[in-house]
Amino acid sequence: MRNLFSLALSAALAAQAQSPPPEPHHLVQVLVRDAHTLDRLMRLNLDLAACAAIELPAKRVDVIATKADIETLRAAGLEFEVAIENLEDHYARELAKHGSVAPQTLTPPLGQGAMGGHYTLAQITAILDSFARDYPTLCASKVSIGRSQEGRDIWMVKLSDNVGVDENEPEVLFDGVHHAREMLSVESLLLFMDNLLTRYTTDPEARFILDNRELYFVPVLNPDGHEYNRTTNPNGGGLWRKNRRNNGGSFGVDLNRNWTTGWTAPNGGNSTSPTSDTYRGPSPMSEPEVAALDVFIRSRQFVQGFSCHTYTDVLLRPWGYQLGDPANAADYNRIGARAVAQNGLQHGSVSGLLYIAAGGAVDHYHAAYGMFGWTPELGRADEGGFWPNPTQTVSIANRHQHMFSQIALTSGGLLGLGAVTVTEAPGGNGNGVVEPGETGRIVATANNDGAAAFAQSVQLTLTAISAGITIGTGSTSLGAIARFASASNMATPLTFSVPANYPGLLVELRVGASADGQSVETTLRLPIGALRVTVDDDLEQNRGFARNTGGTATAGLFERAAPAQTVNGATVIQPGTDHSPVGTLCWVTDGRAGTAAGTYDVDGGFTEVISPRFDLAHLGLANLVFWRWYAESVGDDAFQVFVSNNDGAAWTQLLSSAASTNAWVRTSLEIPLALTAQMRFRFRAQDLNASLVEALIDDLSIEGLAADGALTLLTSGAIGTSARLGLNGRNGAAGVPMLSTGTANLPVPGVTGRLLLDPASLVFLPGVTFGASGYAGIDLPIPNQAELRGGVLHFQQVHIGSLTDLALGNRQSLTIN
Repeated sequence: MRNLFSLALSAALAAQAQSPPPEPHHLVQVLVRDAHTLDRLMRLNLDLAACAAIELPAKRVDVIATKADIETLRAAGLEFEVAIENLEDHYARELAKHGSVAPQTLTPPLGQGAMGGHYTLAQITAILDSFARDYPTLCASKVSIGRSQEGRDIWMVKLSDNVGVDENEPEVLFDGVHHAREMLSVESLLLFMDNLLTRYTTDPEARFILDNRELYFVPVLNPDGHEYNRTTNPNGGGLWRKNRRNNGGSFGVDLNRNWTTGWTAPNGGNSTSPTSDTYRGPSPMSEPEVAALDVFIRSRQFVQGFSCHTYTDVLLRPWGYQLGDPANAADYNRIGARAVAQNGLQHGSVSGLLYIAAGGAVDHYHAAYGMFGWTPELGRADEGGFWPNPTQTVSIANRHQHMFSQIALTSGGLLGLGAVTVTEAPGGNGNGVVEPGETGRIVATANNDGAAAFAQSVQLTLTAISAGITIGTGSTSLGAIARFASASNMATPLTFSVPANYPGLLVELRVGASADGQSVETTLRLPIGALRVTVDDDLEQNRGFARNTGGTATAGLFERAAPAQTVNGATVIQPGTDHSPVGTLCWVTDGRAGTAAGTYDVDGGFTEVISPRFDLAHLGLANLVFWRWYAESVGDDAFQVFVSNNDGAAWTQLLSSAASTNAWVRTSLEIPLALTAQMRFRFRAQDLNASLVEALIDDLSIEGLAADGALTLLTSGAIGTSARLGLNGRNGAAGVPMLSTGTANLPVPGVTGRLLLDPASLVFLPGVTFGASGYAGIDLPIPNQAELRGGVLHFQQVHIGSLTDLALGNRQSLTIN
């Protein structure tokens, strides 16, 4: 005789087979110009998929609509357009265009599932089993926390180092597929689990998370809805959202409107109609899926709950059922800022960033269990929405992994180093720089970026990397640090001394902090003397900076031009002049003013300025310095700066800021990489989230530790452009640049250094006398003559302090192209 579960499942499948096939859905974009219009839209109880800001103050709201829903919108007098007809067919066609992606660790690989590249329920279950089989000490076997409407198991899997032991460690909940069509919500979780398990022995962060946290995963809360989409659209593209409750004439309850908190909120945000895609159910927690998760959560002590959804690319927190913020909004903002530091998402309340949503998990996690409740909305409409293709699936899931790990990390005490300041100790010359013969003091701030206090005292330590440096006070205690708090050693600075005969241009020190088995450190590279300009560019001539042809923006591309003032309301978003005291040109995102603020701003992607290759290997330390003007109407598209020390093969981010400057602002960015002969810089302005963006760059320079006699070259080498020679020398000394078509390595009697140019082709250029800045720049035009291409020129400076004080500096080279 079949057991009761088999009978229940058979009955459920029979009922499903008798239900009519779902009617097609369409992507409809509703234009909302004010709060009143948004309120009208909310009261229609439609399936709102995403809400993206366009040229303010309008908003474009994505609605997944049936034919009847479209008639409802029309009858309500709302302004809309049908962006994609028959989304199910559209998704199926798009998925069919793409083959498999490069192999991944998961089996089957991410992007190669049986539903148009996405995983079936059976494949997800098999992956969970493989985790437990392959990593038995880190991953427990799956456990059913309850059964769905149709009798399917709702699986839970635990990850931790001593996975079979209930340790006294912070607990974190990750769940997915409240909504059946949101495939990335489970696939991103599976990738996160896989990354932790496979990198445990090689990645310190993965090891720390599993050694110090207990992570619980419920990857598919809505197995019935997921399976229904597989039945109706086996190749992907199904748009069923709810579970499969039989309402008597219709099916389904929206599980993310069925939680108790805010379920009966007076300001809308869910529907009482069983036919609605946001139907909240007959009573709070009426659905077995939600009730099972509630019972499980009450059996644990979760610090945070991360309930994954798609799509809009935002990170959401309470409140959803009402406007406003919870009392601990500052703590939410601290965690959120850390979580989105790499992916650049907006973070904020559901009601503030999207719309009122009542009866959601994020609110109930917070109000009922005291958890930090989060909902990441993964992916965007232009990346495939609910059903991205295999390549996009891999890309989206990978770019959000840092966010997942930060949620795990911030669930307990999390040690970080904040500001580190260095000052002269009493007895120095008072110029603010620790020089040979002086002692320096170091004050560091240690942060607890997590949700639990440290049990142990935080220890700060100072060690010398550079030889010859003496450490005075090398350690100090800061005591325990409370959750989300900081402490510094202002009362007891760490100290070091530089010997009077120290020969180097900089001192390298290591500042570390440790507590509760955690340790962090930072390396200080301190100049022995002041930084000075080594080469500069006012952008009035073409010295090699150019627009990167790989940009994706459709408008507002960077150009070297004179900007025209542009105003948005009362705000100047593009100035009418460049920054240089003399001249008119700068790099600007389309210098035209137009007839409206959004006419020539950045749209549809990113635009970049890229530098020529710099040889900075002769500098002991270097900063990139420039003036910028940035305007961003919403605050969700960051201006970014990158550096490479291998000619663009790999890039390191120096700056990412979405804050508008509303003025020309001097920006100095320390270059954290080893300085090589293949340095490049990249400046990016972007409009990925549909806002008004203008960016300008002017008066760039490299400031660094340069010996007297140093020469730095700025040029692309292209015919018809200019080469800028940056010379450094002592105040009152003279500098004479030389060029040659060949190289050498010869001693010169009575001269410090070696001649690095071929004497046979040596040419002396006009010299300069150095002032207090210790810098002088010389421009050399490269004739616009094709026959010069392929020629190579080499430069070196003679530094003349006196007739008996002569020195030869480094060599720089350019190839004419």
